[in-house]
Amino acid sequence: MILAIESLSKAFGGLRVVDDVSLTVPDGGLVGVIGPNGAGKSTLFSLVTGFVAADSGDVTLDGRSVATLPASGRARAGMVRTFQVPREFAHLTVRENLMAAAPEQSGERLFDLFFHPAAVRAQEEGVRRQATDIIEFLRLTAVADTPAGRLSGGQKKLLELGRALMTGARLILLDEPFAGVNPLLIEEISQRIRELNGRGIGFLIIEHDLGALTRLVATLHAMDRGCLIATGTPDAVLSNPRVREAYLGGAA
Repeated sequence: MILAIESLSKAFGGLRVVDDVSLTVPDGGLVGVIGPNGAGKSTLFSLVTGFVAADSGDVTLDGRSVATLPASGRARAGMVRTFQVPREFAHLTVRENLMAAAPEQSGERLFDLFFHPAAVRAQEEGVRRQATDIIEFLRLTAVADTPAGRLSGGQKKLLELGRALMTGARLILLDEPFAGVNPLLIEEISQRIRELNGRGIGFLIIEHDLGALTRLVATLHAMDRGCLIATGTPDAVLSNPRVREAYLGGAA
């Protein structure tokens, strides 16, 4: 089991936003999370990845608790997230955005710049090659040297995914990767996720586009008012009466 979320809870000003949530992602799993606006999904992601401190509960990655680690420590351990609204460096090119995401770059340390310039250059070349490989994989070659602020919504979502890949993550949490994306790019993003998952990278995905998500994931979790209300296959979860009432408004 690559990820185990155990009884996570968080309250803001007396409002319990995440309420005793437990779920797992198996090694190389492809798992989705749905729920109406305000269900607590994005807060759950922030708790799991260390951007917000939980009031109680535990998060384990590969069997090791990471609950006391900050977001940077959890990223170094192999777990990263994206956000609903992409957070690209708008003035940097796609290539530069990817290179900036590479961890532990010796060129950022003055000592190495002065005393180990050859090693710094070699590492930078390796990072550039890695960025080029990811650009080609994500089909972003045509915009590789375009400032990221000029990209379409779908291209920015692909760039977010690319920056996660630059870290060497083994588990990626995607927060609404299809929001604001045209149908053709939704399928492009889905295919890239499938290919990465086939390489052993696990995914936990929040998404409101039920059609796209249920075609992609094997397991689905539904949340409402901070609580986990259903878990199972996409068909089983979407037919659950509590989910239909909470997420689909009880529609037939």
